[in-house]
Amino acid sequence: RLVGSEMCIRDSVILENDKIFVSNVLELVNVDNSTGDIDYEGDVVVKGNVLAGFTVKATGDITVSGIVEGATVIAGGNITFNRGIQGMTRAVVKAGGNIVSKFIESAENVSAGGSIEADSILHSKVTAKSTIKASGRNGLIIGGDVKAVNMIEAKTIGNAMGTNTSVGVGVDPVSYTHLT
Repeated sequence: RLVGSEMCIRDSVILENDKIFVSNVLELVNVDNSTGDIDYEGDVVVKGNVLAGFTVKATGDITVSGIVEGATVIAGGNITFNRGIQGMTRAVVKAGGNIVSKFIESAENVSAGGSIEADSILHSKVTAKSTIKASGRNGLIIGGDVKAVNMIEAKTIGNAMGTNTSVGVGVDPVSYTHLT
């Protein structure tokens, strides 16, 4: 069903554990002045960018093919950024499940109920209830505050320039904030 030139809603059929589920998927070109903020019951797919100052909320999964610039992205499920987060020191990203991104840079708060995986994490506050992996070609964690319950994995943590980089493993990030 076509809602406008920028939006399309379609049904998605999923077979899981011998049960059939039908879920709604909202497809957008960009999240900007033409769409405004998005609050959707189901999955959201953004084929372009989410611009600074806008919010995307979904009860299901969120996938963004472009860049997230200083925006708020909140999902009940998983979040996938095919490019990355340019946080502009104000981006907030929260997932009930996992977060996968090419890079996370200058984000105010990135948190996952599961794991977080990115090629590089730069100058951001990042927390995960499971693991954080800076994998891929660069595998960098530089600057910011990175905490996970089970494991943090990276090729390089910190840098020779003395950038303050804090990492913590073994304590639930929610509990940790109450201890300090």
